[in-house]
Amino acid sequence: MRVFVVLTSLLLASAAFADEGQWRPSQVTELDPARLRAMGLELEPSALWTKGTGGRLQAAVNYGGCSAAFVSKTGLVLTNHHCAYGAIQAQSTVEHDYLRDGFLARSPAEELEAKGRSTIAVLQKITDVTARVRAVADAQTDDAARHRAVEKETKTIVEACERDETKRCDVAASYLGGQYELFEYLYLRDVRIVYAPPSSIGEYGGDIDNWMWPRHTGDFTVLRAYVGKDGKPADYSPDNVPYQPSHVFEVSREGVQQGTFVAVVGYPGHTDRHLPVAEVERHVTQVLPTIVDVYGEWIALLEAQAKRSDAVAIKVAAQKKSLANRHKNALGMIAGIERMKLLERRRAEEAELKGDLEPLRQLSAERRKTFAKDFLLSNVGRGANLLAIAVDLVRRAEQVDKPDLERREDYMERNIDKLWRAQKRRLRDYDRGVDRALLHAFLARYDPPRAKRTNALLAKTKLSDPKVVKGYFDDPKTVKQTKDPLIALARSIVEDIEAMEERGDRRSGKMLVLGPKYMAMLAAVRPGPMYPDANGTLRFSYATVKGYEPRDGLWAVPQTTLAGVVEKHTGAEPFDLPKRVLDRKDAKRSAFLDPRLGDVPVCFLSSGDTTGGNSGSPVIDGRGRLVGLNFDRVWENIAGDFGYNVARSRNVSVDVRYLGFVLEGYGADGARLLKELGLKP
Repeated sequence: MRVFVVLTSLLLASAAFADEGQWRPSQVTELDPARLRAMGLELEPSALWTKGTGGRLQAAVNYGGCSAAFVSKTGLVLTNHHCAYGAIQAQSTVEHDYLRDGFLARSPAEELEAKGRSTIAVLQKITDVTARVRAVADAQTDDAARHRAVEKETKTIVEACERDETKRCDVAASYLGGQYELFEYLYLRDVRIVYAPPSSIGEYGGDIDNWMWPRHTGDFTVLRAYVGKDGKPADYSPDNVPYQPSHVFEVSREGVQQGTFVAVVGYPGHTDRHLPVAEVERHVTQVLPTIVDVYGEWIALLEAQAKRSDAVAIKVAAQKKSLANRHKNALGMIAGIERMKLLERRRAEEAELKGDLEPLRQLSAERRKTFAKDFLLSNVGRGANLLAIAVDLVRRAEQVDKPDLERREDYMERNIDKLWRAQKRRLRDYDRGVDRALLHAFLARYDPPRAKRTNALLAKTKLSDPKVVKGYFDDPKTVKQTKDPLIALARSIVEDIEAMEERGDRRSGKMLVLGPKYMAMLAAVRPGPMYPDANGTLRFSYATVKGYEPRDGLWAVPQTTLAGVVEKHTGAEPFDLPKRVLDRKDAKRSAFLDPRLGDVPVCFLSSGDTTGGNSGSPVIDGRGRLVGLNFDRVWENIAGDFGYNVARSRNVSVDVRYLGFVLEGYGADGARLLKELGLKP
């Protein structure tokens, strides 16, 4: 255990002097309080989080892989429009297109069920379980056995935690396997849409403005969480009552300006700040170009299919949006890593490390050999395709006879309801023409001879029938007996998936030995703090509202206004403002006018350290009040997943006062919601 004790002390030694970082809640009180006060934090750090008791940071929640915030004792939640996009799509039809037209409930009775993957995870408690997990890892000499032992131990910890049926628990690893923490959540399953702006506000600028500054997008949505009458989490029911959170962020009308202290609180998904150099090189030369190539092809196919009808356009909207975001992100990563000279810096750093790096290089070389097929296999489940359903049915049938703790995570009993919801979502959005195009594209890369059989496979399968799928799902043994051609194809693909997972298990087991040693090497040469890479758990990033120099000779100011929104208006997507905004473009009478700007503020920049998963993160001021919602980064900061750049690492947030302005245009109905949000003048 000595290497892990040394590692922990090295990682925490200089935490008080950082200008960057995605800090774990337990690290907040270890930051330099004098520095935070000087920047503008008026609260004591202990008010944000105290070990054992929690704090205000618990008002930040995980919403289906995005972040969100409780803002009222009546269960109101603020998040991004693009985070709630799938739920809005699920309620949209050609007759009631809430993506296009938006939605505002005039009373709680009119709120729409947020279907699909809409759950809210409220953090209750964090417990360090490193000693327990590492003891299991250190007892193994075989790499694959080491991974399986750690996986079983973490599942055992989770199983014990979830004996309380109101809880959902996860064990998250940090520092490349050097630390493990148990996170206990209250999982709220009844989430409803209270307000969603029309896409002409929520998606204003579309993919053209995505990752760009200046930004003028009203990327906000208002939800509400419900529980049963007993106060416990429950499935959707008209009899449920609003959830009353223990912590909420007050919504501020004062807003921000240049130099204002802010903090981004949320659930960043994944960063690669501590990757070995060989892996960074592999991402630049292999992973990112593959994303650009494959996703680019799939986006073009979806765009062509969307032109067939409005109904098809609604069905593919969420998938197309997700792929486009990742595609543009990958392009920006490649350019940003080059612009930062990141590889050169990391290679110079590696030359200073004391230790054997060859095993890490060998692991990266192994990943490179199998990546092309592995990437395709990892994307089988993306979108509303019948092959994804077939694969899940085959895997469930194979896993169901195993002891629960030995199953793959997605097929454990705790995840069966989630697995079925995924099938329902796929069937709901299914379109034969879309599936034909995407399945052919997939098989053309994965198994070209089979691509010629695409039409026959889809013509003969019965998996587009929800009753058939439900029958297979409820009685897995029938999956082994069926001759459905798509399930037959899935069986061979599952063999490849399982082989891929076995390779992953062995590599993961090897990293349980190599990773912590590598982190200790890095900690010995890096002058700054060693906060862990993002892993989907709660983080705190302090920052300042400030502009930046995107390139030589230009300076980007940190705030945009309504005038800029109107200036971009062309009358055609994605710059087609609704009449409700255009009629009020003279903002002088708005209660949300900023006298310093002489206009309604729309978006702002700050130096927050963010990544994917931070979408919807509450942005709070020095008094802990919500002033905005994080939703993007600037183009020059996309490569921030690999390294923070003091000069250009800027995140983009929508100012909550723009939400106030938009709701102001709905008259009495908007006024009711403004009052509940605490924004009514």
